[in-house]
Amino acid sequence: MTEDQAIAILKELEILRKLKLLEFLDKGYSQAQLAKVLGVSQPTISRMVPNVTSKKARSDG
Repeated sequence: MTEDQAIAILKELEILRKLKLLEFLDKGYSQAQLAKVLGVSQPTISRMVPNVTSKKARSDG
């Protein structure tokens, strides 16, 4: 595997993680629950949520 391929895979994994975050937010999961499911800290979720929700709002509008 080349370095470019590895970088592309990591980017895709990050996109998938954000999609899962949106899915769980829509189901009503709390930030603490999301952190546990995604294997990150609650502050990480807190930083991700505004970014993901603002991007979703732009794509819906």
